[in-house]
Amino acid sequence: MKTMTHAKNTTHPESRTVVFRDQSADLRYLTHSTRTSEHTTTWKDGNIYPVIDVDLSSAAHLSRARSAEGTRRRREAVAAGRR
Repeated sequence: MKTMTHAKNTTHPESRTVVFRDQSADLRYLTHSTRTSEHTTTWKDGNIYPVIDVDLSSAAHLSRARSAEGTRRRREAVAAGRR
């Protein structure tokens, strides 16, 4: 019969609260991650957290898609005389 052993707590990276900053969408997210950074930022709660910059995230894509959809709808409304 085999005995099960549990993973040691020291084998898992430490999770901490960090801010991911999406530079292309100008958005910030407070979350937990095992990543760290030498750079910091002050969050809305007044606390200072490590900040991890990302160039492009899905949020940037969604933000641009919503903006493009709004622009398209405004153009259609103007073209139809519904401004």
